[in-house]
Amino acid sequence: MGKSFQPKSRPTSFLLSALALSIFLPLGQASMGESGTKVSALSSPSIVGAPTNKKNVWDDLNPEILSDLNQLGFPMELETPISGSYAEYRVHHLHMGCDFKTFHTNGISAVSPLGGYVDSIGQSAKGYGTNLVLKSSSSSLKAKFAHLLDFKGYRKDLELLREALALLSGGEFQVKLAGSQYPIPKGEAVARLGESGTGVSHLHFELHLPSGTLNPLSYLPLRGKDQYPPELLLLYVDSEDGTQLRLPLEKKSEGQYKLPAGQKLILGGGVRFRIGAYDQMTSRNKNNLFFAGLYQGDTSLYERSFQGMSYEEARTHQDIFDSNRSSLNPPVYVYNLFPPKGPSVDLKVHPVGATISLALKASDHAGNQSVLPLEIEVAPPGTKKSSITKTEFTSPDGLLRIKTPAKTTYGQGSLSFKKLTALPEDLRLPEGLQSKGPVYELESSDLSWAGEAELSWKGISLGRKDGIYIFDRAAKRWSALKQKGQIAMLTRLGALAVLTDEARPTITHPYLITRHRRIKGAEEEGWEERLYSLTDVGSGYAGGAEVLLEGETYPSEFDGDRKMLIVKIPKAFAYWKRNLLLQIRIKDRAGNISDWFTDLIRF
Repeated sequence: MGKSFQPKSRPTSFLLSALALSIFLPLGQASMGESGTKVSALSSPSIVGAPTNKKNVWDDLNPEILSDLNQLGFPMELETPISGSYAEYRVHHLHMGCDFKTFHTNGISAVSPLGGYVDSIGQSAKGYGTNLVLKSSSSSLKAKFAHLLDFKGYRKDLELLREALALLSGGEFQVKLAGSQYPIPKGEAVARLGESGTGVSHLHFELHLPSGTLNPLSYLPLRGKDQYPPELLLLYVDSEDGTQLRLPLEKKSEGQYKLPAGQKLILGGGVRFRIGAYDQMTSRNKNNLFFAGLYQGDTSLYERSFQGMSYEEARTHQDIFDSNRSSLNPPVYVYNLFPPKGPSVDLKVHPVGATISLALKASDHAGNQSVLPLEIEVAPPGTKKSSITKTEFTSPDGLLRIKTPAKTTYGQGSLSFKKLTALPEDLRLPEGLQSKGPVYELESSDLSWAGEAELSWKGISLGRKDGIYIFDRAAKRWSALKQKGQIAMLTRLGALAVLTDEARPTITHPYLITRHRRIKGAEEEGWEERLYSLTDVGSGYAGGAEVLLEGETYPSEFDGDRKMLIVKIPKAFAYWKRNLLLQIRIKDRAGNISDWFTDLIRF
């Protein structure tokens, strides 16, 4: 560390006093997880069908919190586009804050949006990375900053505390600080932004109340104007009469959508709708909606607002999203438009043959709205479905068996298997992948699960280069499922096949990636850093790159967020040799080895 300082308040050592009065929290117990509309009333968004006995985040909005929210400042020294929105579905959790771009640059100042003090600090290799929580001095509102570079800002002693705690803990800690030991006025630099934890360089910002989190987009003073209404992509329909539909939607104009030409909805009994959609923000990133609802005339059948959410709601995200159809890459969020234990609309209250008019509406935080009108002809309800949730499913030929997790499977429907005798053009295999048998299309009806389902495939012995793959139609690519022996772990729906991987991985120079990722004054001195892009169309990079510098084995680091290899070379090597030859070779999980990649390092 090599620096000295004078404590601003107490004459005793800042480290001893902080450790004596701090509470170390287990890393797993941190709370989950990212036009500025001012708050003028204690109003809650309507969520039709939501339980009424749960603690609502809006119950915390007292006058002191409202005052803080109405005067909230922007949490960076400059306003940048939004790269990730509040409550996005992220496979195993919801993204309970907002992300702001830093354009692959580390060292930009994070700024305190309110007057208060540092409530806690933490550091970890994954997740939030280096993080800091500010608490308002006048209310219970808290602001969290994550993925930081360091704590160099208004309180220089805070960075020294981080360095000391990192040494004592081996690099991972979460500490709650005592009282107002580290006050920070509004508008002062609290830390520097970086890319610690999960993800490339960006700011992850959260607003916390005692019972939940708020969407920062509702309260931050944003200058950038969002003019893009949400994009509606797909409509999923499951009804009690046995109808199951997956309908791509047609865009008539901005914000106006319709069903495919000639498509009629003839449905009976209870009907559940799901909508696949995203919202384009100022950065043109494809992000989460702010609001979705279903209406019959002036009557609200279902509404879901993402203006805020209790911690309990965030944990039960399967009530909000279809876990097996939603995707972050490519971005397609599939929203359930029905309460946990009920349909979107019950057609049994209408006479058979009647026509019912509905409207599906979605909007963003700026008020831009998209609408899909629906005309339904009421049919007989059909046979009532079983109320039992099944967790084991087998293909008609008995070869495929899927077992979903018992505690996180939802709905009373089923999984269906469609065997394809020939591979359609849209499912074509990339060069190097070879099929070992038939392909099965996997689809669900009123059933979803969170976590990993177990998939076993009888009649095919998996060799070293073989694996079970899934084709994601949204991403338009095949990817290998995680294997545990002969069992594959399944989290999504799509086409399934057993493929042999003969494709060799490749190493290339990165395209449009910033080589020097720190602003002036935040550089890591004395090092030459090189990044190399690793790609594989089959089983994926297996780790353990073989790196030679001037023919000698040399260490490297894999950046899982960028899928790149990082090689750091001391600039002091220039005193030994001005030009150095670097060679790299990698292997995939199937054992295929890349060609040698050669780079010349010139100092």
